[in-house]
Amino acid sequence: MLSNILLKSLWDFRKAALYWFISIFLLALYIIFVLSSIELNAFQTIIDSFPKALTQFIAGESGIDFGSIEGFLNAQVFTIMAPIFAISVAVNSGGKSTALEETNQSLDIILSTPITREKFLIQKISSMIIKTLFISSVHWISYYLLCKLFSENISAEGLFAICLNLFLMGISFGMIAIYVGTLNGNSTNAIALAGGMALVSYLIANIAPLVDSLDTTKYFSLFYYYKSGDPLKYGIHNWHWVPFILTIIMFFTLSLMQFKKRNLQ
Repeated sequence: MLSNILLKSLWDFRKAALYWFISIFLLALYIIFVLSSIELNAFQTIIDSFPKALTQFIAGESGIDFGSIEGFLNAQVFTIMAPIFAISVAVNSGGKSTALEETNQSLDIILSTPITREKFLIQKISSMIIKTLFISSVHWISYYLLCKLFSENISAEGLFAICLNLFLMGISFGMIAIYVGTLNGNSTNAIALAGGMALVSYLIANIAPLVDSLDTTKYFSLFYYYKSGDPLKYGIHNWHWVPFILTIIMFFTLSLMQFKKRNLQ
């Protein structure tokens, strides 16, 4: 099994995958059931009385829209909960990809088998990507099927778009965690730094629009590209996926370079 790091990593994830699936599905079931039982316009009347700055801080630049199922899911699921799920899985997997093996002093044993450093790292990255894809796909499947079950109209394209952004953002922070792990071999530092960057990114995206002098800083936040343009309502943005791809490619390249030259003895 040591010769196939990817399969072993996914095999070790099997129980966690089941727990994630059950948790996300039950949460989706609860939310869609509530949505099918209430009058959303009544909630929107209350939200409209809130200061605009408050709604932007809670739900981002687009604010809170409880007048539609897309707006409700944007505010209640895809602003905080879904990103936490996807980023936590990606960052945890990425942070431990090489650093945990170093901490456990098992990396030199693994690399003594017929597997190169590049192949080892690529398989670890592939594992992180598949795990993050699983989390994003469960969100799409759960909310799409349950909306159909409860006769709630939701755009399949919009739901796919927000879940695609969720997937890309998760991988982006996961790649950052992998890179940090190749720098110092400390999984705790890798997870903490990447997770901290995700939190800062979220705060920048939500706070920057409140202050005119800081508004341009939002373009340095991955969370801005994740939800800006309201993908759940309007589908895939023309270019907001580009910053994610560039981030992934950059940290993928840096990770490979660093891991190849790292003294692991």
